[in-house]
Amino acid sequence: MRVNWNGRLLERLPEGWEEARRALWYGDALFETLRVFDGRIPLLERHWERLRGGLVLLGFEVPEEWSVFFWKKQLLSVAPSAARVRLTVWRRGGGYYRPLQNQPEFLITAEPLPGAAFEWPLDGLAVGVCASVRLPMDAYSSLKTLNTPRYVAAAREAQAHGWNDAIVLNAFDRVCEATASNVFWWKGDTLYTVPLSEGCVAGVFRALVLEVAAEAGLPIREQAIAPEALHAAEEIFLTNAVRGVQPVRIFAGTQLGSQRTQALFERVCARLGAG
Repeated sequence: MRVNWNGRLLERLPEGWEEARRALWYGDALFETLRVFDGRIPLLERHWERLRGGLVLLGFEVPEEWSVFFWKKQLLSVAPSAARVRLTVWRRGGGYYRPLQNQPEFLITAEPLPGAAFEWPLDGLAVGVCASVRLPMDAYSSLKTLNTPRYVAAAREAQAHGWNDAIVLNAFDRVCEATASNVFWWKGDTLYTVPLSEGCVAGVFRALVLEVAAEAGLPIREQAIAPEALHAAEEIFLTNAVRGVQPVRIFAGTQLGSQRTQALFERVCARLGAG
């Protein structure tokens, strides 16, 4: 194979690239981003459940030795203390759109991220609605794949507006998710979120929040919603497995509170601490 890499002519791909070829060429991969706290990975079982389900859906042959115990050992080998860890899994070998085999490869990277637990942010987020992107809705929408140009475009639009994040709509112009988070909101004492059928990623922290809210006896509704209707929300917050709960202080120019959100966040932290 002849290669031109940024003007450099090579006889073969740079070292390591051949092994990751399907991830680079076709995005034939899934990833998980996890939080490690001083040797603890509190959401690991949920991450592995989602990753394994995605690998099966995409037709990977999942090795028998891959388990929660296996991944804990692998993850802590690069992140023994507090860190943001990314696990990427892709299909080995060549082929074009049709792969030649279905065995997986994986790569784990870690970046230091101080903190012994999820923390309540003193400053909330300023968030608007992304105008330039619409997300698809199908059986693969709930997976964390390398197909990210839409999220990159939404993040750049948020930056251009001076927002911390953007709410991205689905193909039917309804609220789907933020660039890397699920969306929740409060009306009265009822907690709302977008159903997975609307095309959002099946967030592990989203599932945890719903469980904790149900255990607390809070009214919960999973509801499709137009972005205009979100203006009636009394509180809005975003969730993901690295940042936990992020309250939205300003949505489309409107100031919001966060009292109910903080109370729920404290319940979630108590559950994680007990686990």
